[in-house]
Amino acid sequence: MKKTGMVFPGQGSQYIGMGRDLYDRFDYVREMFATADRVLGFPMTDLCFNGPEDELRQTYNTQPSLLLVGYAVYEVLRREAGVTPFFVAGHSLGEYTALTASGFFTFEEALAITRKRGLLMEEACPKGKGGMVALIGADMEKIGPVLAEISHDDYVAVPANLNSAEQIVLSGDAGALREAVERLKGTGYKKAVFLNVSGPFHSPLMQAAADRLKSELAALGHGELSVPVVFNVDAAPGKDKGAVDDMLYRQMFSPVLWEKSVQRMADEGVELFIEAGPGKVLSNLIRRIVPGVPCVNAERFEEIESVRGLLA
Repeated sequence: MKKTGMVFPGQGSQYIGMGRDLYDRFDYVREMFATADRVLGFPMTDLCFNGPEDELRQTYNTQPSLLLVGYAVYEVLRREAGVTPFFVAGHSLGEYTALTASGFFTFEEALAITRKRGLLMEEACPKGKGGMVALIGADMEKIGPVLAEISHDDYVAVPANLNSAEQIVLSGDAGALREAVERLKGTGYKKAVFLNVSGPFHSPLMQAAADRLKSELAALGHGELSVPVVFNVDAAPGKDKGAVDDMLYRQMFSPVLWEKSVQRMADEGVELFIEAGPGKVLSNLIRRIVPGVPCVNAERFEEIESVRGLLA
């Protein structure tokens, strides 16, 4: 069987109706949605299937909803297609889904902590003060010195997601980001896209939220990692459960090293990438990072069925 790297998406991949196909087919998936409703204390199932979209897009709702759907897809891949990943990884919030698949969190713990993480991130920065912007075609070596010149105290613009050689996402103070976009025009990036997010994620402005999250993580049980997790912070695979809380703490204010994470999995022998969850954001990035390694998105049952043939 091929060595698989299973990856889980983060915020931005959600949409109204996600997870419905598997919910309609499998009793155990319906039980997972019912568990989410109970643990979270509100009808997450209805929000996933019917919206409204602006509510689903709220960080404190988006994070547990993506955890729920991504982990449901993982369970169907495991039970129905016999997938046993060689590595797991997730982009930002998706790292929590990866850790749940690996056995570090229980499903119930993961739902609760992602809800709490979303609330902390919402509260960390006044609305409108912070944000994120994607630079298409940016060169990190060229933009790094300019960002260092701009940033001071809370007026920061820093790399947040190093997604591929063609895409770098900046995060920080809204004014600093606007200044960065203007001052970086001479460095050769093709386009700047301000993202529809509620805060300056993966920047120093998340430090207070990270400090509060640290105590929340410490209160949870910690299971053994059955599968190595390639972490956002250092792009290295790990199975030491004692290091996970620190990785998740640092992830809150550190860049997501996605390009390096994918390359590391490919270098370690991954022969097939599976994006487990809604959307194709990670699949599209992976195809650019390691074009020689097959990559598929799996969310609906027919897509999961097709994975079985690719594993041989």
